[in-house]
Amino acid sequence: MRKYIYSCIALSALLGHMALAATQIYKCTTDNGAVIFSDSGCPTNSAQQTHNLNAPMLIPALSQHDIQQALSKQQSKALRVTVISDDNHPCGTFDASQRRTDLIRKQVKSGMSRAEVDSMFGRPVHERNNNGNLSVTYRTAKNKKRSVRFNQDGCVP
Repeated sequence: MRKYIYSCIALSALLGHMALAATQIYKCTTDNGAVIFSDSGCPTNSAQQTHNLNAPMLIPALSQHDIQQALSKQQSKALRVTVISDDNHPCGTFDASQRRTDLIRKQVKSGMSRAEVDSMFGRPVHERNNNGNLSVTYRTAKNKKRSVRFNQDGCVP
C-alpha cells in the first residue's frame, strides 16, 4: 500500500512540474490565409510563427465543507408549495390524486382555488373584477394567454 501512495505522490509531482513549464506552440498560416495552431511544427507550404504560452492557471478543488455549505444555501431558498390534500378546501371536496394530475397537466377544472391556478401558471398578466366575479389572464408556457374566471370565494365555478 505504501508503494502505491509513494508512486502517486511522485507521479503527481512530476505531472505538476510539467504543467508549470511553459509550452511552445506554432501558428501556421497557409497560402490561402487559413490559420492552424500546432504543437509539432507547420507544413512546408505555410508561414510559421512560434508562441510561448505561460504556465496554465491551476485551480484548487473545493473542500467538502465548501461544497456542503453551497448545497445548504441552495436548499434554504424558499420553494412555492401548493397543498392539494387539505380537508378544509375553500372550493369543496375533490379527489387529491385527480387534482394532482390536473395540476401537472395544467388543466383548470371546476372547484380549483386561485392558489392552485396561480401555482400552475405563475403571476397573472391582467385581472378584471366584474360584479364580484374575477377574470384573471395568465401567460402560458407557449406564450399564449389564458383567462380563468373565479367566483366570490376565489374558486373556479
